[in-house]
Amino acid sequence: MNGRTVLTFAAAACVFVAGCCCNLGDLGELLSQSGDEEPSEDTPGVDLGVAVYPEKTPASGATKYAWRDRRLEPPVYRAGYALGADEQRDVDAAHRELAQRLKYQDAGDGAFRWVPPPGCDASMQCIFESLVERSKPDVDPLAARFKARIQEAKLGPLDAVELLASFVQTIPYEIPKDRPFGLMPPALVASAKKGDCDSKALLLHMLLDAIGIDSVLLNSNAHRHAMLGVAVPAQGEKIRYQGRAYAFVETTAKNAPVGWISKELLKPNDWVVVPVRIRSPEKAPKNEAATGKAGDGPKPKSTKKR
Repeated sequence: MNGRTVLTFAAAACVFVAGCCCNLGDLGELLSQSGDEEPSEDTPGVDLGVAVYPEKTPASGATKYAWRDRRLEPPVYRAGYALGADEQRDVDAAHRELAQRLKYQDAGDGAFRWVPPPGCDASMQCIFESLVERSKPDVDPLAARFKARIQEAKLGPLDAVELLASFVQTIPYEIPKDRPFGLMPPALVASAKKGDCDSKALLLHMLLDAIGIDSVLLNSNAHRHAMLGVAVPAQGEKIRYQGRAYAFVETTAKNAPVGWISKELLKPNDWVVVPVRIRSPEKAPKNEAATGKAGDGPKPKSTKKR
């Protein structure tokens, strides 16, 4: 889903219209590239191995990934991810319990209502943070596979972002129409191998955080779309937030390089930053989305690109 357009505030309830969450598809033609189809089993490349959670989950049932990024050498990579069936159900149940606490209601035709608790604004930051907090133990083993490769290959920050972004870009685009808030928890995006713009952006945000790369969620109501902003030196379009420049990263288009954004998505340019904190469940304070009470610390501010 996302971006989301706020229609009205009434009786403390927010009404949103779920956008199409632009699927830009394969940028092969736009970027004058070819031969970027999914590598075959015989194509030489780097195998990152299979990440599993919990630890005893059989790797035999892992979701398999194979992708190509011609900006890297070697260009072909493989990975697997297995999330235990009980854990998948628990992640799903936590998502639906969150929706119940926030009085989520499907309003039909892609719209929904919810009641933001104190300390949570219409950017849905607290919802995003609750989803990544619950998915962190699940995603950490996958992030560890990428971190090991980055260290082994001595990749710089930009190449590390390219590797992770190209992985997430290869996940097929699909709007989660039957899920609360039009979102899939990041762990389920990786295990089901599907997701829309903000769901995939949250997964990439978590992977980047695990390797120490600063990133922020970017949202546009006008275009009903979400992307990620990454604080690495890159060519292309950027957005400024708290004194730092964040390069746009498109997660719904294969082959999209760091810093690329469709010119159509800059007319109008209403992109804002939604800073999503990532905390381990055991270390995180009980936040507003979990308890309905205001969390600790200052309320984050969103800024538009200047």
